[in-house]
Amino acid sequence: MKSVVILCRHGNTFAKGEKVVMVGANEDLALTEEGIAQARAVGAALVEAGPVITRIIAGPLKRTRVFAEELIKIAAPALSYLVDDRLKELDYGAWGGLSNDEISALSGTEALRRWQQDGERPQGVTFMPAASELEQQTRDLLNELAAGGGLSVVVTSNGRLREFGRIVGAVNKSGQDSCKVNTGASCVLLFNGNSWSTVCWNVGPPLLAAISFTDLSFI
Repeated sequence: MKSVVILCRHGNTFAKGEKVVMVGANEDLALTEEGIAQARAVGAALVEAGPVITRIIAGPLKRTRVFAEELIKIAAPALSYLVDDRLKELDYGAWGGLSNDEISALSGTEALRRWQQDGERPQGVTFMPAASELEQQTRDLLNELAAGGGLSVVVTSNGRLREFGRIVGAVNKSGQDSCKVNTGASCVLLFNGNSWSTVCWNVGPPLLAAISFTDLSFI
C-alpha cells in the first residue's frame, strides 16, 4: 500500500519589526496575517496539484490549528482536521522565548549553531520530550500514517519536523544540508509498502503545486 504524507510547517508568528524568539511548546502564539496567507497559499498549491486528501492532522497549538483551518478552507472544505498531541512543538526549556542573541549569551553561539544546523541538543538545557520519546512518537505516527494509506496532510512545527527529517533521511535523500523547514513550507514523503522516501523537503507552494501526486514513479 502506498501512503503519501505532506508535512507542513505553520506560517509566520512574528510580524515585520517584531522581536523574533525561539517559539516552543510554551509560546502559544497566533499566526500573523502573513502566516494566514502562507496557509492559504499551501491550500491553493494543493488545489493546483490536485491530490485527493484523505486526512488532515495538526498539532494542538494555535499556530498549527489555525494553519490547518485556513488550508482546509481552500483545499478540502468537506474535511475537518484531527488534533494530535504528538505534533506539539518541543518544549525548549530555558531557550524558549529567547532571541538568538539571548540564547548565544546563555549557551554560546556554537550550541545554537549545532541545534539549528545539525539538530544537536544543547548541553545544560533540557528539551522535552526527551530524544528517545520524541523518536518513538514520530515513528509511531509514521507507522500509523503508512497503515492508513491515502494522502495525509500533517501540520506541525520546526522541532517536530526536524525529527521526521532525521528518521526518513531527508538530508541525504533530498540534497538538503539541514532538516530545517521554513515557515509556510512543505515536505512530501512516500511510503511504498516497505519504507519511506523523501519526494521533496522544505519547498514553497510553487514547487508543491508542481508535484504529480498521481505519478510518483520517479522516486
